[in-house]
This record gives sequence, structure tokens and C-alpha cells, in this order.
Amino acid sequence: MDTQFLYIHRISLVASGLWPCNRTMLVQFQSFVFSLTMISFIIFQLTTFLTTECTLDLIIEILSISFFQLLCVIAYNSFWSNAHVLERLLKNLQYICSDLKDKNEIAIIKRYGHIAKCVAIAFTLLTICGIFILTLLPILPRIFDIFFLVNVSEPYRNIYIRTEYFVDEEEYFYFILLHLYAVTYIEGVTLLGGAVTMTGYGIYSCGLFNIASYRIEQAIRINSDEVTNRKNKREIDKKISHAVDIHRTSVEYTECYLYNFNGTYCMLTVILVICLSLHLFG
Repeated sequence: MDTQFLYIHRISLVASGLWPCNRTMLVQFQSFVFSLTMISFIIFQLTTFLTTECTLDLIIEILSISFFQLLCVIAYNSFWSNAHVLERLLKNLQYICSDLKDKNEIAIIKRYGHIAKCVAIAFTLLTICGIFILTLLPILPRIFDIFFLVNVSEPYRNIYIRTEYFVDEEEYFYFILLHLYAVTYIEGVTLLGGAVTMTGYGIYSCGLFNIASYRIEQAIRINSDEVTNRKNKREIDKKISHAVDIHRTSVEYTECYLYNFNGTYCMLTVILVICLSLHLFG
């Protein structure tokens, strides 16, 4: 496997406490805190309905963001509860790749590993840019005032997401902002880890199917290029058998991932559609 892809894959999951290997008490505590942080932020968004007059615009504004937060919570807990599946898939993939002996097959899996690495880097850069932009949004008015000498009539301390903490938001602004930043970071690395895992494993599965196709082509080439005899038949049978083996392994690998995450992705798809619909309607 591509070592750089593995490095990005591991870092993205370790940062969110979702790395399936070596789950210490500290990692479990980290996961609990991260999950509690996201859930509490959803609650503090919904409490806005208790102190603000409910209008259609307000409901759409709150729910459109809350559903996205809920999506991240479900994704996070799904990866946490299926850690044993991720660990088994990772070990199986490493074993399959290390078992390849043919230089052309190794070249194929390396090519797909390079693709997986590039996709992982793209997702990482996109996540970093997104977190950076969301981090700047609450303090942009102050930045503009300092560097461009603009007199802003609105208060500096303004957060772009409606929340209700039942405290003086001016006095506890930085604590509220810290909560927002923590949620942004957790959700960012959660989505990054999920995207890198899903696309990476999917790309490697395509590579394994390509290797199966390559083995069948090699078997057919023996049959068409040489005089068919008993020795060649044994060689053809052997190559076809190897092709069937890796094809079966690839199918089992893919089905294992889909079977364990099928319900999660269906739920996430529904929530994402609702979230996008609310954003468009709003």
C-alpha cells in the first residue's frame, strides 16, 4: 500500500479519535468528549427556540445547520462503533497488497495507491481551507476594523450560528467561540476521516479488480499465443484460479465495508438531502 496514503489515513482518524488500532482509555475519553461536544452544540442551537419567537425563517435557519451537525454526529459514532470492521479491512488490504508478487500487479496497485493518496491530499487541503475560513468568520469585522480602519456599527462579537447558552453572550463570548471552534475542528476531521477512508478503500478495491482482470488477460494470452497442450492448460487454469481468488477477495472486501456501513450511509444521505433542501428553501 502507498505509505503516504496510510499516513494521511491514520492521521485523519487519530486526530478525531477514530483510529481503530490501540484504543487506550485516553482515546476512548477523547472520543467521548468529541461526541459530547458535538451533541451539546446541537442542543444549544435548538434552545434558541425557547428564547426567540419562532418564525419559518428561524426554524429553517436553525434546522438546516442542526441537521448538518447531526450528520456529523451519526458519522462519528458509526465509525466508532465499527472500529473492528475498519481494523479488519485495513489489515486485509495490507495483507492482500503484500501478497502480490508479479511486478505488473504491484505496479497496478501502486498506481491506484497513488490515486488514493492524491484524493486524500485533496480532501485534506479542502478540509484545512474550510476550517480556516470558518475560524475567521467570527472575527472578520475586527480584522477589517484593525487593518482597513473601518468603523463598524455592529458589535464585533458576532457568531454566524444562532445559539442560546442562557448566559451573557458578551461576557462569555470567547467560551462560546471556543465551543464553536472545537465543534468545527471535530466535524472537519470526522468528515475528512470518513472521506479518506471511503474513497481510499474504494479506490484500492478498484485496483484489486483491475489485478483480477490482468490475471485473466494473461491466462487468455497463453491460450491464444501458444500451442495448447497439457502444460499450458495447467498454467491457464492456475492463472484463472488466481484471478478468481483475488476477484472473490475483492468482492468480499467491498461487501464487508458496504454491509457494515450501508445503514449509516442511507441515513446520512437522507439527512443530507433534508439539510440541502432547507438551505435551498431558506
